[in-house]
Amino acid sequence: MQLNKSQPSGCTVSLPDDNIHVWEVLIPGPPESLYRGGEFRLRITIPDNYPMKAPYVHFVTPIYHLNVSEKCGQVCLSFLSDDNWAVTSTMEQIIQTIVSLLIKPDTTSSFDHDRLNKFEHYKWDYEKLAIASAVKANKK
Repeated sequence: MQLNKSQPSGCTVSLPDDNIHVWEVLIPGPPESLYRGGEFRLRITIPDNYPMKAPYVHFVTPIYHLNVSEKCGQVCLSFLSDDNWAVTSTMEQIIQTIVSLLIKPDTTSSFDHDRLNKFEHYKWDYEKLAIASAVKANKK
């Protein structure tokens, strides 16, 4: 794993306590997203048997997003599941996919059916809550 190569544009990656198994990523809300202006901290926990097993990825900063668990911040993406994980996946791909999710949520992989329902049928309510989470994240 190379830390310097794994930083998509605009993101900052660090290793808290110099622990190679825990990456913290500071993601600025993409300007073309509902999350513009916010800064979101993501934690990637890398198992001992990586790359054979997928890392655990979750938002530390609360965010209103249909692909993120409200309770624990875990990111719901099919390619991060044990069944779909590819050992060739890189940290850079993971981070870039998360940034892309902020721009365009994945409706096929949602943690919260209420959020998915809002996104699909009450877009204005969903957008209002997503923007509010970015505003709140910007104040921290």
